[in-house]
Amino acid sequence: MTAVGEGPVLWALVVRETGDGTALAEVVVEVDAGHWGGLATDAWESGFVAAGGVPVSTGTVQVRSGRFERLVLVGGREVWEPTPVMEAPREWLSAAAGAGGVVVTVVAPGTWPPDLADVAAGRQAQVFADWLDEVRASGAVLQGVADLDAG
Repeated sequence: MTAVGEGPVLWALVVRETGDGTALAEVVVEVDAGHWGGLATDAWESGFVAAGGVPVSTGTVQVRSGRFERLVLVGGREVWEPTPVMEAPREWLSAAAGAGGVVVTVVAPGTWPPDLADVAAGRQAQVFADWLDEVRASGAVLQGVADLDAG
């Protein structure tokens, strides 16, 4: 897991395995309450759904020179960018290229694990994965599969 966040937006790049062992690249994003309405609307208009489904959307994840630069929604009209741009781990890039797309998970404000920075480095990925499973099960997410634009 690679995470970054400044200001009202938190981002994480995650690789997770499906039941059949396929690796999936995932972008997880949380915005503060002031930006939630905009991001939730953009996600819905791009075809994202509440937990329980991961439909193909009109979203695009843009990666340049091995770095995740932006999430583009609503047919290219809305752009959400991490600050700073995120270096994408090799495993994440490989999973995204192999699947031809990226699962994007938008979590509700205030649900990000609050003490993640205090967790030992070797346990952070597991703590984050456990939290992500819980928040998905609670229904406090919107999800869709975005195209990968690695141009």
